[in-house]
Amino acid sequence: MKKSEKKRPLVAIACGGSGGHFYPGIAVAQKLYNAGCEILLIVTEKEIDQVASAQIREFRVERMPAVGLTSRNVLPFFLRFIKSYLKARKLFRKLQPKAVLGMGGFSSAPAVLAAQAVKCKAFIHEGNSIPGRANRLVAPFVHTVFVHFPQSVSRLCMRRVDVVGMPVRANFSPPNEEMSRGCKMMLGLNPDKPVLLAMGGSQGALALNSLVVASIKKILRRIPDLQIIHLTGQRDFESVQKSYQDSGVSAMVREYFAEMDLVMGAATVIVSRAGASSLAEMARMRIPSILIPLPTAADNHQYYNALAFEETGAAILFEQPVSPAQEAAMDDFADVVSSLLANEKKRSAICNALAEWSERDAATAIAKKMIEVALPQENLNMDWSTEHVV
Repeated sequence: MKKSEKKRPLVAIACGGSGGHFYPGIAVAQKLYNAGCEILLIVTEKEIDQVASAQIREFRVERMPAVGLTSRNVLPFFLRFIKSYLKARKLFRKLQPKAVLGMGGFSSAPAVLAAQAVKCKAFIHEGNSIPGRANRLVAPFVHTVFVHFPQSVSRLCMRRVDVVGMPVRANFSPPNEEMSRGCKMMLGLNPDKPVLLAMGGSQGALALNSLVVASIKKILRRIPDLQIIHLTGQRDFESVQKSYQDSGVSAMVREYFAEMDLVMGAATVIVSRAGASSLAEMARMRIPSILIPLPTAADNHQYYNALAFEETGAAILFEQPVSPAQEAAMDDFADVVSSLLANEKKRSAICNALAEWSERDAATAIAKKMIEVALPQENLNMDWSTEHVV
């Protein structure tokens, strides 16, 4: 480094555990990096984190052994939590970050708590309408809590809570007709035919996958020119692919798709779980969706996420049936999907409602606040108009 060059201040972002934590963290990291910060990403040892972070070149990446808390792994959870905390504290003492941001989940909590050991400002972002247990635990130890849903504010005992929305990477933007056709062509699809995108998130979704596969022939009878993209997650890939092959239905079946802006840009309608990150991406892309919340999600937060969108006309909520293979469940689901695909006026109304959810630039708001609070003397570049997409 030349003497005239100023060392870039370091910001740590703990965003591991799932795509719903990782990619919003990357969105904030992009803003901070563009402003002149060095970025340390703290992720888990999960495969999803390793695959996603392998594509990142500009940021330093550190892995932590933390895992989520369930009734079956209480002891391993606490042991790994403590191990992650000690590792993060040692790392922070060595690297001296100016600020730490946790994106939620128990994989981010040790890093947020370790920030106290080096006396740097800590922040968290809560993406769900019902705050998660990890964020509720660490909230008293942070400077500011950023939230996606206004409904979260009353559920957090914090004086400084900013409603900023959900951070979304800069490459997600509303596609026009020409862009949508281009996305379809890049995927090898017919640009003149509708596309149904089914996705269960980075962790997969057996019930959602099963419902879509079981209902697809009923949907195709009503929308015969429909093209199908099905993102299954690793666990269900082989079974879902075989089901399509056995039924004679042509579909693009993938475990995971890194360029989600491309695959979502091709979609006419999306069937999805109701994770906060996916909702924010669909809102930014203005893609109508049918949301099937995961019933076993902590505090049933996915249901309340989906309900908040449905109540504003920004999505259709379809509760997961007890048995996806039941004829009545397949008929109901096929009716909802087919009706939305066939009704351009309804899709347009949903797109207009989605615009209200994507007005905020959450990544910029979070980055600005962190710089103002934790790095006021750094004279960073605050020109947010220039984008460098990592």
